[in-house]
Amino acid sequence: MGTEPEEIQALPGPHRRKHYTKVLVMVILAIALVGALATIVISSSVVSRAKISQHTAPPQHTQPASTAPPPRLSGAQVVAQQFMQAFLQRHYHTMWSLLSPQVRALWPSETAYAAYWPVRFRDYTLTGFTQGKMSMLTHWTDPETMIQYNEVVKIPLSLQLDPTFTAQQWPQAPPEDLRPQQVFQNLPFIVQRASARWLVLEGGPADLEAPILPPLHPVNRSVQVPILMYHSITNAPTNNVLDESLTVVPALFSQQMDSIKSHGYHTITYNQLFDALYYGGPLPSRPIILTFDDGHENNYQFAFPILQAHGFSGMFFIITGEIGWQGQMSWPQLRQMLADGMQIGSHTVHHVDLNVTYLDSPALAQQEMQQAQLTLEQGLRIPIQQFCYPAGEPFHHGSLYVQQQLVSMLAADGYVGGTTDPGATGTWQSSQLPFELLRVRVDGRESLLDFIYSLPWH
Repeated sequence: MGTEPEEIQALPGPHRRKHYTKVLVMVILAIALVGALATIVISSSVVSRAKISQHTAPPQHTQPASTAPPPRLSGAQVVAQQFMQAFLQRHYHTMWSLLSPQVRALWPSETAYAAYWPVRFRDYTLTGFTQGKMSMLTHWTDPETMIQYNEVVKIPLSLQLDPTFTAQQWPQAPPEDLRPQQVFQNLPFIVQRASARWLVLEGGPADLEAPILPPLHPVNRSVQVPILMYHSITNAPTNNVLDESLTVVPALFSQQMDSIKSHGYHTITYNQLFDALYYGGPLPSRPIILTFDDGHENNYQFAFPILQAHGFSGMFFIITGEIGWQGQMSWPQLRQMLADGMQIGSHTVHHVDLNVTYLDSPALAQQEMQQAQLTLEQGLRIPIQQFCYPAGEPFHHGSLYVQQQLVSMLAADGYVGGTTDPGATGTWQSSQLPFELLRVRVDGRESLLDFIYSLPWH
């Protein structure tokens, strides 16, 4: 410790201690003052930098995601543009060149393909199209061939088209003919990259699966397409003779599918049937349609996987008021089947006898048909153009007048086809009776041989 100054040493002890106390207090105050000044300087500096930052830094906004497709997918949009521009300009050779080989195989020739489209849209002027948001699908199933494709691109396309006639000229024209743009919205355009190019698997508005526009001028054409009628596919015990007749056990159903496959049958969609009836569209050899009424959950559990295993499609007519009930299919199950190549049609809201219902209340009959269609369209986001009469009524016990009235109601609702319940049976379908499509009942009590001989080609 340093030597004290002489004047300090001269002070008595108590005074010397007081002196050091004053010095210590002054040192402490000095240190506190320096700290306070430093804090003010630092704070001022921080505030200044913050103010400078507010004026010079760009605002921190979240940038919206780019709408441009990834470079590896941009070719899909280019093909969509090329295909649809060729469609509008009637350059059918260009469209044909963009199709995948599997799609071309559906047609007898390029000439048949080119001849089809002017007939298909004879009463309309095609003015343009718009593209929706592109998406990648891990897999997609073609409902016409039941071939599954992996890693495809889906682009929703909407066609702009105008009828060349007016409602005054054709007062009986159905609503889809008068307002076709309503059903030609967001139709799936599916492409897949193969080697160095993109190929079209489904053509959106320019595809056999595009919505049907019934021709204004009568067409007289018949095609032989058996439509089989199933209800339940299950091992559950039956309670009465009717249930027994409407129930096919899965093992027998699988044998039936084996049989029709070995006999060269090819399942088709309802759109393919109407394409053939109305526009002369192509059909495979030995075409057949498999239908399932009422929407039982066992259709999903048993029929659906057996159909997939055989490469077959099916049409499921749904009672919309029972969707999600115990023993009935749910919305997720319906959506999965639709995505995997199956078709969905309307079977009213409550499975009512339409003959009795119409006689009691025409408005209620209309509501049963109209509301079922609307419910399915909202739940599945597709046009619903096919209807099936519960228990075949009014074609069993209804008068000709009631039959005509109900058919007129269906057409006014935007349905294009109605499937009957035998009663009347047969395998020939007529363009002049689109709301009286005939079916063949598959009875759960019949043998496999009986089943084989109920079909036209064996």
